[in-house]
Amino acid sequence: MTTDRLSLALPRPDHLVATTMALPPGSPLDPVALAGEDGVLFASRRLVLAGRGEAARLELPGGLDDTEAVARATAWLASVPVHGALDHPGTGVVAHGALPFDRAEPATLIVPAVTYGADDQGREWVTVVGPPPPERNARRWRARLAALTADTTDRADPGTPTVTPVPAPGDYTSAVTNAVAAIALGQIAKVVLGRSAVLDFTGAPDISVTARRLQAAEPGCTVFTHPVPGGVFLGASPELLVSRRGTAVSSHPMAGTAGLEGDRADQLLGSAKDRWEHQLVVEEITRTLADQGVEIELPPGPSLMRLRSVAHLVTRIEGQLPAAGPRPSVLELVAALHPTPAVGGVPRDQALEIIAMLETASRGRWAGPVGWVDGRGDGDWVIGIRSATVTGRRAVLWAGAGIVADSLPEAELAETTIKLVPVLEALCPGRADLLNR
Repeated sequence: MTTDRLSLALPRPDHLVATTMALPPGSPLDPVALAGEDGVLFASRRLVLAGRGEAARLELPGGLDDTEAVARATAWLASVPVHGALDHPGTGVVAHGALPFDRAEPATLIVPAVTYGADDQGREWVTVVGPPPPERNARRWRARLAALTADTTDRADPGTPTVTPVPAPGDYTSAVTNAVAAIALGQIAKVVLGRSAVLDFTGAPDISVTARRLQAAEPGCTVFTHPVPGGVFLGASPELLVSRRGTAVSSHPMAGTAGLEGDRADQLLGSAKDRWEHQLVVEEITRTLADQGVEIELPPGPSLMRLRSVAHLVTRIEGQLPAAGPRPSVLELVAALHPTPAVGGVPRDQALEIIAMLETASRGRWAGPVGWVDGRGDGDWVIGIRSATVTGRRAVLWAGAGIVADSLPEAELAETTIKLVPVLEALCPGRADLLNR
């Protein structure tokens, strides 16, 4: 599909208006309930957005590789008229995406008809996108949003699932051995190999309940839900791919992992193997952002981020775009960065070839970009790890490990198992043992 055909599939921007209203103080609103079972949710410590309904869909027929479609989607968002006095990130027209790992696979951005927003400054707002004129009484909108959260229907327990590892553990360790051999031959420096666990329940898992459990277990992560064909993609990502606020750009790559037993996490900063794996990621992201015109500021070295089940090395990359002249939107920065070596490898193309040969199933949206972009080109995108795709009574979980020259197959298998636990526990509390059967 060409971008001309794409434009014909969209409502004309001047036939819509995005009206943003500051919400008056009132009882707390539950964004997880607002998103419900089929809405969109992006909930970080910095910003929460929860959307319902669909004002428009922005198709990227060639995925992130389709630069014309990415530019057209960015321009369309900027063209939607905005009413309202609020002018901070996440207000006005906002599009959400949960994009496939395969950057050439078709992708879709969803513009919700109604979006609730809240930020770390204590501000709350609602944005309505549709034909003018919309209802402009903010107090009534707060009441409507509260009514959307009032569903207290008890949903049936989905039961204890059967768990099928894909591939089998022995096949995964064999794949790691083959990847290490490719590294020894000089074909690649690093590759991330993933594996999945397929959970089959007797009933359908509750999306809102699962999202709340993820929020409670991983308060430092970004919890997201996003509709996908036949189901929902959800997770709690610890890794910021890229954020843009005007000229300010951030990326917080993670690579290098240790469990929390004993002093393993504290030893991570001194691990030559993990520091090398991490350095490969930071160097590639820094180079890519610099190519986009970002003036980079790097800390002297990585820091340690502790989560519920693991610790990671993280580097907080900050930078500035030029104050004058055209600037890439956050969506264009996503297209330049994805996949980073944190989920792909180095060099990128050769690592992706290894992944295609050694992984036995499609990653789908696992490790793809998840986030939002507004009409200013601002937005936040995380990497869709610590996640699951839920379709009816089935949930597919993925986890991966970065393979470098010193990687040990059994250790990488153990790392992926640890990474599967948070989402499994959110779907099936107290049953992490299912992964070891």
